[in-house]
Amino acid sequence: MKRLIGVGVMLGSLLMLGCQKNNQAQLENDAQLMAQLECQARQLKEERFKVANDIRFMEDSLTKNKLRLSPKKIAEIDSVKESYTIRTGELADKITKTMDSLFATTYRSQEERGQLDEATEKVLQKICQ
Repeated sequence: MKRLIGVGVMLGSLLMLGCQKNNQAQLENDAQLMAQLECQARQLKEERFKVANDIRFMEDSLTKNKLRLSPKKIAEIDSVKESYTIRTGELADKITKTMDSLFATTYRSQEERGQLDEATEKVLQKICQ
């Protein structure tokens, strides 16, 4: 009887260790996914800021020379702005849906979410410069 209990305890321990390894692998995969999305968002933000600064610089230069933007240039700028608005919205939706999915299925507690945040930050430091 003691032998049977001992075997049961050992099997239970091995099962728990296997689950922890799977959980760690899942955490690493999810952190990688979230870090990639966050990195894309940061890069898009930097790109948007650069384009906005370029547009402001061009408008300021024209104003100093008392010139106006041509209708064609205005349409081009509006198109660029619209493109960035759409891309930003799509990426924000993707991040939100991914987080909602992860929180609904895997990271339900605040502690688990904190672990995901920490793991994501570690991956971000490696992949997103």
